[in-house]
Amino acid sequence: MTAGELGIALGVGIAAGLFSGLLTTLVYALEDAFLKLPIHWMWWPAIGAVFVGIGGYIDPRVLGVGYGVIHTLLNGEMIGITLLGLMVGKALVWSIALGSGTSGGVLAPLLIMGGALGALLSRWLPAGDAGLWAMVGMAAIMGGTMRSPFTGMVFHARIDARPSMPCPH
Repeated sequence: MTAGELGIALGVGIAAGLFSGLLTTLVYALEDAFLKLPIHWMWWPAIGAVFVGIGGYIDPRVLGVGYGVIHTLLNGEMIGITLLGLMVGKALVWSIALGSGTSGGVLAPLLIMGGALGALLSRWLPAGDAGLWAMVGMAAIMGGTMRSPFTGMVFHARIDARPSMPCPH
């Protein structure tokens, strides 16, 4: 990797750090909003589920584990407004689900959001391809949101080292 590419990766990392901070703020804001509802807390997950269902109706890719979506992002098979919609939709659905008190995953949703961010930014980057920047975005969002940057780097270095395998759909 050249010094220029490392500088680009730094820029993607900064963008991911800002998005990561926004995600964390959104989850805490939604938790606070649910606390202010004038109904018993046992109804919060049901309310959250309605919003998650609406998000899934609009874009089904925001639901579920998302390994197929991650595979698509790493192959650079998504572009433009689709990436933006996926990133924003997944962020909203994930934040509402966690804010309402439902149990949910963290790893795969962060990988999807980070991959979408990196792939979206790749359009304006002079080096690499969408798959490379999706992986950088995944590592940066995961490391930033989970506050474990070394884990994000090692986890994604390990993914990159695996031989290509067909995606189980």
